[in-house]
Amino acid sequence: MSGDIREHVTRLDAVLGFMATTLPPASPRPTAPLTGGPFTGEPLLVKDLDLKLAHAPLWRGNHVLREHGAVSSHDDPLGRRLRELGFDIVGRTKSAEFGLAVTTEPLAYGPVRNPWDHERSAGGSSGGSACAVAARAVRLAHGTDLGGSLRIPAAHCGVFAWKPGLVRPATTPTFAAWNQHGFLASRVDDLRRMLPVLGRDKPSDADRSGTDGPTRRVRVGVLASAVSSAIDLGSGSVEAVERMADKLSDQGHHVLAAHPRVLEEFDQFAMKTTPMLAGWLAQEVADASKDLGRPLTEADMEPGTAQMLAMAALATPEAVRDTVQWLHRIVTDLTAWWDRFDVLLSPTVPIQAPRLGWLNDPDTAMHRTYGMMQYTAMFNASGHPAVSVPCVGAGDLPYGVQLVGAHGSEADLLDLAEQLSPDGAPTPPVP
Repeated sequence: MSGDIREHVTRLDAVLGFMATTLPPASPRPTAPLTGGPFTGEPLLVKDLDLKLAHAPLWRGNHVLREHGAVSSHDDPLGRRLRELGFDIVGRTKSAEFGLAVTTEPLAYGPVRNPWDHERSAGGSSGGSACAVAARAVRLAHGTDLGGSLRIPAAHCGVFAWKPGLVRPATTPTFAAWNQHGFLASRVDDLRRMLPVLGRDKPSDADRSGTDGPTRRVRVGVLASAVSSAIDLGSGSVEAVERMADKLSDQGHHVLAAHPRVLEEFDQFAMKTTPMLAGWLAQEVADASKDLGRPLTEADMEPGTAQMLAMAALATPEAVRDTVQWLHRIVTDLTAWWDRFDVLLSPTVPIQAPRLGWLNDPDTAMHRTYGMMQYTAMFNASGHPAVSVPCVGAGDLPYGVQLVGAHGSEADLLDLAEQLSPDGAPTPPVP
């Protein structure tokens, strides 16, 4: 079976280009045996970013790390957990370089092609994982989400994505806390099985209705307008949200046009947090340099990565202090909205998957990138859990709608996602 799944993955990868590298069966591990866990033998693809597996490649979408053949020296806690649970980790999926882009077109190993239209982006930075799941290479794939990196590719490729939230609201905003491991799948059941893997299987603190189970009525606020000046909301995205809102209403939920007004400060959020993002990137580059055995230089990176890294100089102690104070108010206002609502329904991204290259133009890339993140990034800062739910729209390309819940409501969000799409993700026309 192990050889069969690797042959299946390789065949689809030859068409879509979602793999960074495959890993051999029973890849080297220093600790427990590969048998006995509840997921024993189940194939899993993991993103080439932020997940260390001892003796396995970790290239972070960077061509120099790839050419060097960089490997991790140890398992990080999640890597060890996945191995102990028995997953057959088939390989690593492509990531945007250091996870900075909302498309997956790294110079290190070429673009990931959207399985619905091979000339379109699969989203990013977890585009390789989203594409693999959409193409049915595997049922489940790992990704990371710093500002939408799970949810955006899920929307473009037409699969489910789960970004876990923090257990409680963030008090000191840091990018380390914002960056969350999560999973993409073609069925909600597979995401639900991963709740205990990431320690999110406890009963929801958000269930204030006094009833149990997925049929309880929830209070849903609906956002169907742009909150950024960078990219307008497409009419198809509006229709997708309205269609899903109608479904929820038909199922007896309380649905009302409403959203946290603080989301409309997104452009200011993007501007203020960019230097902090650059500071976080500097730490990631320093960590990658250890695997390389020398410092990574600007010449070793894509121009956009080097440009972002240079902005770390703007993250002075005074600027960071001011930004943290401003973010504290943003997070407080966002969190207060859930005193009156259980769920926010919005687009995941403002438009369908753009053509390859559209997000790579140096003159427009940052502006367009932030525009694509307008519904996702603030919820990394606030630590709210979120799920992207697929639906097919105009031109047979998928849309994604996002469900955001109160802290601790992951299980409830997955129940609601299954109500919206009980038959699972649509199947694209891949070979």
